[in-house]
Amino acid sequence: MRNFREFNKWLSLIVISMSIFLCVLDLFIVNIAIPSIKNSIDASTAETQFIIVFYIIGYGAFLITGSKIGNKYGHKKTFIVSMFSFMLFSFFCGSSTSATALNVSRLFQGISAAFMVPQGVALISNVFTIEEERVKALGIYGAIAGIASVIGQVLGGVIPDLHLGFDAWRLVFFINIPIAILVIILANKYLKEVEIKGKESIQIFPQMILIILLIVLMYAIVIGGEEGWRTNNILLLLLSLTGLILFILNQKRKFKKGKEVLINMKPFLYPSFKIALLAAVTYYLVQDSYFFINANFFEEHHHLSSTKTGLLFACQGIGYVLASLLSVRFLNKYQEKFIVFGLLIMILGLAAHIYIINTSIINLPIICVVLFFYGIGCGIVLPSMFTNAMRKLPVSITSLATGVYLTIQQISIGFGVSLVGRIYFNLDNGYFMATCVMIFLLLITISIFLISDFRLKRNSL
Repeated sequence: MRNFREFNKWLSLIVISMSIFLCVLDLFIVNIAIPSIKNSIDASTAETQFIIVFYIIGYGAFLITGSKIGNKYGHKKTFIVSMFSFMLFSFFCGSSTSATALNVSRLFQGISAAFMVPQGVALISNVFTIEEERVKALGIYGAIAGIASVIGQVLGGVIPDLHLGFDAWRLVFFINIPIAILVIILANKYLKEVEIKGKESIQIFPQMILIILLIVLMYAIVIGGEEGWRTNNILLLLLSLTGLILFILNQKRKFKKGKEVLINMKPFLYPSFKIALLAAVTYYLVQDSYFFINANFFEEHHHLSSTKTGLLFACQGIGYVLASLLSVRFLNKYQEKFIVFGLLIMILGLAAHIYIINTSIINLPIICVVLFFYGIGCGIVLPSMFTNAMRKLPVSITSLATGVYLTIQQISIGFGVSLVGRIYFNLDNGYFMATCVMIFLLLITISIFLISDFRLKRNSL
């Protein structure tokens, strides 16, 4: 009987983890498949950027609301409904015959992920009540996200090259459907609902304002780079930026008055969180823009097949997974110095990209080594950034801080794809300039940690 209960617990963990697996998979699998999708539906450069950006906007802007919905209506119920929604919009993505239809579907697919993923931690805590088991379960949950990134990179390369009776890239989205159906069946049977302890206030109007402002801002950035910075594009950019600033100030003012807000400001009362969040912004501007421009460069400039590109990025993924397994132990010992070490590895890796990849003739084995080396840096930094942001906060506000952190993370990723992508596509030596910009952003990230450490030491004297 005990063995059966243990089996149910670990089966429940696998089912729960499929939310983060599908969410991460659909980001990385599309990154690599973008060139094939672009050629198939005759999309413009701006429209291909939106395929990534709209997914990230939908996911990032609704994470906080997704968490509140689970608290109000039940985490199991929200998990199942949002999984079904994710599956439905995956079907719409794969069935799209135009860039507009695909981008709208990607936006709602991202929103579905935002309601699906936040339920994971609450459901895991409900299944694994013993702290030691819960820590292990959360570690497996995080590892599955890392594995999804590697699988996504490989499948995103291999699938578009399949010879089928239809455009093979559509399987990039259709692959979600059988997985989601199986997860819904198992979740309904094996997962137990978490007791609802309090009613959350859902901020519908502020949520709508935030998503509209983000869409308009991203649209202005991408279209401005595509069409040129005309007066109307500049005006749209300034209006959306002003709107975002006013929105945040309004949220801050309401929070001080004790009113309900969409973005809870409690975590910002802690200097360590503010520093970690500022560093995260500059880091995540690089994170996914790297995959976007390199996948395009391999396929469009070096004329590598989609399959070869995917397998090359698998080398990066292997380095990431290996380094991430060791990151927590070394972070506890060396703290921010360990993150700076990882950032330096990434910078050296990007410098190697300029000399090894930005050439007329490439050596694939050497590129594999360079990507693996860069992946080690990512594996050190990416898991450590989140842990570093949370570790000095009181347990009572870590849930709030997680929602804020992940929201800023996803918005920064969207900005990175838009801004770095514009540099890559618009300049004659775009790959070189875009890579230099990424190196510069990582240097700023290092500077934030070094300045913070200097101030901390000065204040302790």
